[in-house]
Amino acid sequence: MVDRLKGLSETVKWHLMVQAAKRGAEAEGYTLDRVPGRGLSNIWNITKDGKTQKASIRTTRDRWFAFPPLENGAKWKTLDEVEVVIVAAVDDRDEPENVEVYIFPAAEVRKRFDAAFASRTGAGQTVRTNFGMWVSLDHDARNIPASAGSGIIDKYKAVAVFPIPDLLAGAEPAAAAALEEVEADTVEDMGALDNDPPLTIAEAKRRLALTFGVTPANIKITVEA
Repeated sequence: MVDRLKGLSETVKWHLMVQAAKRGAEAEGYTLDRVPGRGLSNIWNITKDGKTQKASIRTTRDRWFAFPPLENGAKWKTLDEVEVVIVAAVDDRDEPENVEVYIFPAAEVRKRFDAAFASRTGAGQTVRTNFGMWVSLDHDARNIPASAGSGIIDKYKAVAVFPIPDLLAGAEPAAAAALEEVEADTVEDMGALDNDPPLTIAEAKRRLALTFGVTPANIKITVEA
């Protein structure tokens, strides 16, 4: 098996997954109209059966998705603005074959992020304000602070599954369109662009410590050129 996204730029990968999210929502009967001026925060008006709601599209290539907490976890950036969260996720982080699309009520997502925030801060971990906090789509059976809130897909199944080769058809024009769509705004899909600031060792240790429920001092990183 191979990574079918290998060799594509981060921008093209992001664009393909957003397109999958849109196709999945359209297959469920929604029409989508992008809210302008939001950059990669990626908010859409979605309409079905005459009812219009705001939706946030998130993409993930490791099956964890993020929203940034505000006011010590009392609020959530972007999440508090929407009624629906649409997530496009690869089926496997190392050897992805398909992109799965999920549609969640924002209230359910908020409940899980509240639980994750409470669990991590209750364990003495620092969760940075206005910086993405990650929750796993899949159930995390490790029973550590980072496990709280995980497993939303046990309750809400995928509404669509797209083979990556199908999404790659016509990737070249999609890449140009992606560059035109990206506006100057807050980047909330971490890692979505090639020109993101470099990740420091200290920040990598901090993120891994949050994921595994240990202190950064217990994380060892080896870099080989």
